[in-house]
Amino acid sequence: MKNRILFIINPISGTHHADDIEKIAREVIDEEQFDVEFRRTEHKRHGIELAKQAVQEGFDIVAAVGGDGTINQVASQLIGTDTAMAVVPHGSGNGLAYHLHIPIHLKKSIQIINSLHFESVDVCQLNDSCFFSIAGIGFDAKVAYDFNRDVHRGFFNYFKHILKNYFEYPSGEYTIEYDGKLLRDKAFFITFANSSQWGYNVKIAPMASVQDGRLDICIVKKPKVLFKMLAMDLPKLLSSHFDQSDIVQYLRCEKVRILPADSTKMYLHIDGDSAGLTDCVEIKVLPRALKMIVPAQI
Repeated sequence: MKNRILFIINPISGTHHADDIEKIAREVIDEEQFDVEFRRTEHKRHGIELAKQAVQEGFDIVAAVGGDGTINQVASQLIGTDTAMAVVPHGSGNGLAYHLHIPIHLKKSIQIINSLHFESVDVCQLNDSCFFSIAGIGFDAKVAYDFNRDVHRGFFNYFKHILKNYFEYPSGEYTIEYDGKLLRDKAFFITFANSSQWGYNVKIAPMASVQDGRLDICIVKKPKVLFKMLAMDLPKLLSSHFDQSDIVQYLRCEKVRILPADSTKMYLHIDGDSAGLTDCVEIKVLPRALKMIVPAQI
């Protein structure tokens, strides 16, 4: 019996036209293994509706074609179901795809689906939402907030917002409760890592795993000297050795609750998309709650 697979395509993500994606997918997918359908998102949260409908209709696999935001929408409806998730990276950062070693190439990523190699991965529940790769508060969340409101995409425009906020965004004091422990600390930003990276193969948490049942919390200080950041910390971040930097502290836990010490609201991002402002962050790990098609080694 063939597997029923639905490709949910975000037509405004990436550089290929949706018709091109469908054409390439039909050329690459093994029609002896799959009955294939395609649907396109038509508004901001349409991926959620389409994925929920796919589960109700009994699809075996849903392939999300887009960036981390599209993947988040689709995956959120597949948690704890028998419907597996496939990723066809076609966005800006593609952090989860990079972590899972899924090629940032349409044909190659679709060829992985033909292998039907399944793994179950962790999901992180954050307040009333979920994330699958990275979430965060502070500086990087403010960057996401600004970038998501910019009409221009791409790495260099993202880097523009990084530089601007580096000089303008202040550090904050936080109360961190994790697995029964308490920490009060100052941070420029705090990243919650299920996978290892933001995207573009930039690894904020090089040791993170999507199958260990734990969350990596990265508490990052703002370097006092810009030269040190450019000469020492940035190269470590770009070379997957950020864990060796003296501006970051790592915690590993199953649950965490974070409050700002001065009761101000915090900028929050979830899988690269701005989630606005919040006064509290509560996260718990749902071990291996999502079934995915991935390369043989993740």
